[in-house]
Amino acid sequence: MRAGLILLVAAAGCATPPKPLPEAEFGLRLAPASLGRELALSQRVTVVRGEERRSFDAQLEVDAKAVRIAAVAMGQTIATLSWDGTSLEQSVSTHVPPAVTASRILSDVQLAWWPVAAIRAGLPAGYVLEEGAASRAVTQNGAPFASVSYEGSAPAWSRVRLTHQKFGYVLDIESVEAAP
Repeated sequence: MRAGLILLVAAAGCATPPKPLPEAEFGLRLAPASLGRELALSQRVTVVRGEERRSFDAQLEVDAKAVRIAAVAMGQTIATLSWDGTSLEQSVSTHVPPAVTASRILSDVQLAWWPVAAIRAGLPAGYVLEEGAASRAVTQNGAPFASVSYEGSAPAWSRVRLTHQKFGYVLDIESVEAAP
């Protein structure tokens, strides 16, 4: 009977293919100071995914010690995050879709506003960042991953469009710079 149990377990193991490992989430974790300046922006962010469009207001503040973001929709705070270069503290409303994570928000902000040299130094293996006059694009193992286009003047940019080919969404971000 023991031999039969071992054969049954072995056969079950062979019949069930192993689950693929989950793909690691792209996550820039650049030091706040690597931005190279202080930045304070009031933003109107529109998220487009398929036919769905949702907008919210955000405050982005960066200094040498921290990145701080607060997002508000219809008068309610829907997300806050603070990144000090070591730990990411977050509070995300239950009304926000689970795909929207503090990690992804931080990565999007850093991909759009941080200097190219800092981003390249922080990219995971297999990712490449190319820069144009008013754009940048990231590929993952040669495939399009994300692209950013800019309008206005650097480094605050009045309008930023971040398109995530990998995750299937677009962020249209209109910004007004405030004194930090």
